[in-house]
Amino acid sequence: MPSRIARFYQGMDGHMRDIVRGASAAFLLRVAGAGLSLGFNIALARILGSEGMGLYFLALSVTTIAAVLGRFGLDGTLLRFSAAGAANDDWAGVRGVYLKGIAFAFVAASIAVLVVEVSAPWLAKLVFSEPSLTDSMRWMALSAVPVALFTLHGQVLLGIGQVRDGIAVLSLWGPLFSLVGIFVLAPSRGVEGAIWAYDAAAVLTLGIGVWRWRKATPQLAKVKAKFRTSELLRSSGPLFWVTVFQMVIVWIPTLLLGTWGSSADVGVFAAASRTVLLTSFILFAVNSITSPKFSMLHKQGDLAALERVAKDSTKLIVLVSGPILLVFWLLPEHIITVFGAQFASGATVLSILAIGQFVNMVTGPAGNLLMMCGHERLVRNNIGLCAIICVLLNVSLIPTMGLTGAAIAGAATLAIENLLMAWAAWWKLKILTIPMSIAR
Repeated sequence: MPSRIARFYQGMDGHMRDIVRGASAAFLLRVAGAGLSLGFNIALARILGSEGMGLYFLALSVTTIAAVLGRFGLDGTLLRFSAAGAANDDWAGVRGVYLKGIAFAFVAASIAVLVVEVSAPWLAKLVFSEPSLTDSMRWMALSAVPVALFTLHGQVLLGIGQVRDGIAVLSLWGPLFSLVGIFVLAPSRGVEGAIWAYDAAAVLTLGIGVWRWRKATPQLAKVKAKFRTSELLRSSGPLFWVTVFQMVIVWIPTLLLGTWGSSADVGVFAAASRTVLLTSFILFAVNSITSPKFSMLHKQGDLAALERVAKDSTKLIVLVSGPILLVFWLLPEHIITVFGAQFASGATVLSILAIGQFVNMVTGPAGNLLMMCGHERLVRNNIGLCAIICVLLNVSLIPTMGLTGAAIAGAATLAIENLLMAWAAWWKLKILTIPMSIAR
């Protein structure tokens, strides 16, 4: 393996070396964030137990839906246009897309919060059969606005090349503040205390995001905002549906387990799925650097460099994530019982989900490549199809197979989604992101 890594590194061009340097910093921050997230999930499990953890994640699932709807697909749009603007010194365009995106998200997320606050009793009683969940959902919903806004601040920071600040806002500060808060509030206030900790963490993270953005862009005060609303919506519209469909794929197993299973089942599945997602920080770290690079190279018309960056990025992801996924697949029972003995039933779930995650890694940043090159509608269509597949699989498997059925449905959907993206990247851009070998 070391010789393969050496040959791979020696064959890199300038763009890829930039990515490795940037991704190294992003990787370390993402590792820290992943460690804090794991610590938070373990603390949550130990303090609340599987049932309490299940109630927490049911409330979080509803709030996540509200935050995603509030962002209206602006994540990728702000990243794409802020990267292109910064690369071409178009700071008027950067300021314009930022101001319009933030204003739009604030209004949309606020409306989503009001909907959750009003519908919480109905959702708790009729959908989840957990009347006690009403207050939890209402408290958790308050975080939807700051979560939507700090996510967008993280994206624009990445777009202008502030990788460390962008990653920290997206994945470090929230888990850190939540972990501190849960030890202060959850022991005495239970699920409600854990939710308060999450709310406070979201507000503090937003404050840091706004501060770092203003500090990184003093030049914006000297330019007049200039960006067409039609162009913003033309990009964010398809990406809104991408996020909606992705949300369905991510949360439908949790919601259906909450409906047809127990809160304990939800807690076990949440522990397993969030454990396997620890490997995604590698993909996230690489994507945080490659996405602005894809946008820049496509804008400049350098398709040869675009192809090299896409292929080499996938090789880097596989080299780093492969060994971790192998451990998850071979030793799931040792990993999942870190959360406690009552989570042992999640070992099979973890092993199955690791297979789907491997396909995600080996197909590389195909979806991001398509979005940064202007093929948002194709990405939307692919993920929409996968959302339908996900619902059908979960509805078919969960009633009879429970946790195992949810894991099979999740892994199969993730594999199909990423294979479709890899095929679409080849079809539209003639770029095969799946590596045929690790070294050149």
